[in-house]
Amino acid sequence: MADTNSLLLNIFIYLLAGLLVVPSARRLGLGPVFGYLLAGILIGPWGLALIRDVNTIELFARVATVLLLFLVGLQATPDRLKRLAGELLPLGLLQFGLTALVITLVAILIGHPWYHALVAGLALSISSDAVARHTFDERYPTGSAVTESGLQLLLAQSMLLLPIIVFLPLFGFDTQASQGDGLLTVFKGAVFTVVLGVAAHLLLQQAFRYVVSIGLDEVFAAFAVLLVIGLLLIVDALSLPLELGAMLSGLLLARSEYGSAIRIATSPFTGLLVGMFFISTGMQIDFATFIRKPLETFALVALLVFAKAWIIRNIVRYASVPRQQRIWLATVLAQSGELAFVVIALAVSYQALPEKLAAQLVLVIALSMLTTPLLLFNAARRDSLPARLQSDTGLGNAEEADSQVIVAGFGRVGKVVAQLLNDNGYRVVVIDHNPDRFTQLRQAGFVGFYGNALRPDLLLAAGVKRASVLVVAIDDSEAAVAMVREAHREYAHLKVLSRAVDTDGEYRLLRGGADRAYGETFETALLMGEDVLELVGMNPLDAQAVAEQYRDHALEEQARLAKLARR
Repeated sequence: MADTNSLLLNIFIYLLAGLLVVPSARRLGLGPVFGYLLAGILIGPWGLALIRDVNTIELFARVATVLLLFLVGLQATPDRLKRLAGELLPLGLLQFGLTALVITLVAILIGHPWYHALVAGLALSISSDAVARHTFDERYPTGSAVTESGLQLLLAQSMLLLPIIVFLPLFGFDTQASQGDGLLTVFKGAVFTVVLGVAAHLLLQQAFRYVVSIGLDEVFAAFAVLLVIGLLLIVDALSLPLELGAMLSGLLLARSEYGSAIRIATSPFTGLLVGMFFISTGMQIDFATFIRKPLETFALVALLVFAKAWIIRNIVRYASVPRQQRIWLATVLAQSGELAFVVIALAVSYQALPEKLAAQLVLVIALSMLTTPLLLFNAARRDSLPARLQSDTGLGNAEEADSQVIVAGFGRVGKVVAQLLNDNGYRVVVIDHNPDRFTQLRQAGFVGFYGNALRPDLLLAAGVKRASVLVVAIDDSEAAVAMVREAHREYAHLKVLSRAVDTDGEYRLLRGGADRAYGETFETALLMGEDVLELVGMNPLDAQAVAEQYRDHALEEQARLAKLARR
């Protein structure tokens, strides 16, 4: 019971520190990431020592690292990887390689062995996704050239983490590599990654379809959690790092048809999970290194930031980033970040880095992250776009689809509307909660999101902020009215069209805020009536004119009802 109380108390302190410190850091313009780091420093051994037990700190750090790498893998959606395969993949690889080379050479010149220097270069070359995303959200709209280029460079760096994790054991020359263990670990890691990537994706697709066909969201969630834990158990049994299993499970889920549903389900917790990682990192920062070598530490931070900024600024000249925003983007990506902490921790466990050098690198990374908000005050003067008012925290916010029209429901009505728009070149995103229909829409080539269309986070992910029209074509009339009301209240720019089962349904939808409501059998009945007129002897042109006149009258009546409904 005492151990349980102690763990609960530590978790309480952990969360309370973030709650108190992060808002203050944001008000000072330092950003939430630095706030989380500061919270960890305050409660750790070098602060108030509220949490001083080494085992507790290591446990928090390990759990937070595994969760972080799962989120990193989950953000590598097929769409993002497909876009990365364009011009920014070679640029991202070039930027990472040049940065790692410069850092490695500097480390060799100041007396470190080449293999320690190379590990340091690989770690410090990875920029902070959390810092960059927060800065993008504050400054530039989603979809702008500078934001897209920055996110693609970050994605390239994140994907390079996977081979780094697999091959890192080779650098433990003092122990593991000399005994052959390093080669065995690399072999097992590489084979496991390839086999999982080829075989598991096919099996997972069928398994998910079966689970979704049950129709219970809790079973779907349980299966996703089971998959992640199962992979972690397998990598642990193979004596591979849990970090590898966490990232692979995220990548695997992101590739599945239902990756968007899992990503949306985890999005409310993403900021908190990333914050946990930074708090645990702050608790582990060893300031004894800074006390011994303050000038050397500052010099290394300055060298790291300015070298990365110079390389990135010259690299993005060949991307679609406007000239006046290149310095700003280079400044945002000039620091090292959370994945660098992961590489260093793994390197220490493989004895690929000595603990003293690792402690110095952790300090350099943390201080480099602090330089970003400070340097942006100067870089912002060169920037021509006004600051945005809204902001968000955390790595991997749910990516918004590029949609003009959102169709909720892929049944007999929604399918026709979506296909008609798609055939005429409009960007359509479809939401559906039926597993069979979802499979059909994905096979038909539509951008699809699996889940209940009434969920606000799902609508946001489908791009509702940028879409111009929402088509509500779901089967449940009560749910349709609720969705129309929510869309009318939250998104004033959006035109909302909805199907209705009957005339009463039309009136309720119009009263709820729909711009137009359509009885799903109206056109069919009208066409049938026109054919009946012809069969009883009316001229075909006259029958068509009568039907058109009836349609016009029905639309006028609907407009009148809409005015009454909104009084």
